[in-house]
Amino acid sequence: MDAEAFSDGLLGLIIRLAGLFWLLGAFALVRQIGMEMMLDRVTSQIGSMAKTIAGDAAGDAPGSGKSAEEAAIERWKDRDNAARRGWIAGQAVVLIATSLAMILLHTIAVWLVALLVMGQGFYFFWREWTARRAPNADAATHARPTRATVNAGWASLVVAMLVWSAAFRGVLH
Repeated sequence: MDAEAFSDGLLGLIIRLAGLFWLLGAFALVRQIGMEMMLDRVTSQIGSMAKTIAGDAAGDAPGSGKSAEEAAIERWKDRDNAARRGWIAGQAVVLIATSLAMILLHTIAVWLVALLVMGQGFYFFWREWTARRAPNADAATHARPTRATVNAGWASLVVAMLVWSAAFRGVLH
């Protein structure tokens, strides 16, 4: 076996392992989104019950709840979380398709990984745009991607370059 065949085989193995890792991560991401949605529903129901109980106990006295500003910020965060989750769910679908193509070393992985990286880039710009329009500093911090998300974006770009390199070398079929 010559060095070129060895490096092509190693590149294919690395891409398959990265695809398997991404597939597991995509399923974990889908599960996390489902859990967050369920927790939001439960929290909303508990909040509604707490308002009802507080209203009954206080005799509907003025000033017994949140201020209008706090309520508006909370609604803004809820809408932002729903939009963010929707985008991430869409990206999870692309991630699953990309992972399967990578595991199979299929040429469609070239286009899917490009779509994934472009989607992540769009996400970063969108989250910064959202943070700049946040109603307060806490909401702005909440809107920005975490350091782990940024690191995952860089890792995705590295994997994408490996996939594109594999396509150039003829490893994908």
